[in-house]
Amino acid sequence: MFTPAQKRFNKNDGCTLSKHPTVTKGVRKMGNNGALQLRPLNLFIDPTLQIIDPRLGDMLAYWKAKRQGGQLPGRADVSPAELVSHLPRLALLNVTGEGRDAASFNVRLSGTGIDDLLGHDHRGQRLDELLPGTPAKLVAAALTALVTHKRPMRFFAQARLPGNPQAAVEGIALPLVDEQGNVNMVLLETVSIRRADMPKFTELRQENLAAVAS
Repeated sequence: MFTPAQKRFNKNDGCTLSKHPTVTKGVRKMGNNGALQLRPLNLFIDPTLQIIDPRLGDMLAYWKAKRQGGQLPGRADVSPAELVSHLPRLALLNVTGEGRDAASFNVRLSGTGIDDLLGHDHRGQRLDELLPGTPAKLVAAALTALVTHKRPMRFFAQARLPGNPQAAVEGIALPLVDEQGNVNMVLLETVSIRRADMPKFTELRQENLAAVAS
């Protein structure tokens, strides 16, 4: 049985992803908790926000507190001084055009923890420069759903990264809007999954690791 949030995802975000030319029936499946796997990557997205790590829960609560009158927060509403303990794990993506492909997303800022995972500073790089072809298109499809529906999205993954050959991470992607209410940035926090929490990520133990960044 799906929760109401999962049903909304299937109707909205799921449809957006299914229309993406790279995300076909052969590369999509639901995880045990209703998360959608972006195959062939060992990467799952979860718009139902069943967050495991409390640091991500704190980040989501901060974002919600910045909403004003039902409007999503913008870049000016996010203060680094209020997020000191989160800064090493944060990244900020610019959204250009309509946010429909990998070239529409580029790295504006990234924390030292993100740089360590990916091997170096990726500021200024587009998504299609940061990731190889298929992974870039799959991640872009997920971000497009976030931009279109203006909703946060949780993700978790396991992969070979330059800074960690057995990386297991959980994260959250949060939309930020411009003065017209259009999503023009995505704020992400990514944390390493703690060993004690790994049993809760049953999907990740079912797949072989794949290299997703170079």
